[in-house]
Amino acid sequence: MKRLLLLACVMLLACGAWAQLPQFSNKSFDDWIYTNPATALNSDNILGNKIFLYTTSTGLHLTLTSPQFVCRKGEVIDMDVTWVTTQWQEPDFVVSKVALTAALLDENGVTVDSVTFVPTSVGRVNQIPLSITVPRTMSKARLRFAAWKGDVNSSGAVRQIVMSSALNADVVVDGEINIADINAIIAAIFGQVDPDTMERADVNRDGEVNVQDINAVIAIILG
Repeated sequence: MKRLLLLACVMLLACGAWAQLPQFSNKSFDDWIYTNPATALNSDNILGNKIFLYTTSTGLHLTLTSPQFVCRKGEVIDMDVTWVTTQWQEPDFVVSKVALTAALLDENGVTVDSVTFVPTSVGRVNQIPLSITVPRTMSKARLRFAAWKGDVNSSGAVRQIVMSSALNADVVVDGEINIADINAIIAAIFGQVDPDTMERADVNRDGEVNVQDINAVIAIILG
């Protein structure tokens, strides 16, 4: 019994470790890196919308980089960024310049993948959704946020970044990818699952649940 309890505790701790993605707000900014030497990361500056992301007139890219975190192959990281601007009504404000990019960096700081969100409209406070999938070869990563096309006339400030993750192909949501997920996809093909499971069964996100999704799961398992 003691061994079983110990094993259960270890499993819970392991699951907790996987789930600890770095968050950013005025209450959580330790070990984040901001490349603007004139503005420190502190609660007042974050609440005061001073954590700007854009390219300065001298060519300096103002970016925000997370602490390193542990990740899993096939893990999908969803990011909800609160982005604030006071310039959206100015005549020289350009929406396309405020496109926010999140880059996935490996342990050496090399960009492995990136995703960009181009808003169609902007207000003073905006929620910017971003999502990126961890490659099979990665176990540790950082996320860097930037607005590469932004300038001083089309700038915005990051106030908060909320991150969450789920394991792609974990159809039964048990924290693992195995035969149970394949069985769930087979059941989904025959329409024998609930809508949420049906959505997760579309592993390759092509709008259909079929043998291609089974092959995608097998590829992850064999990884």
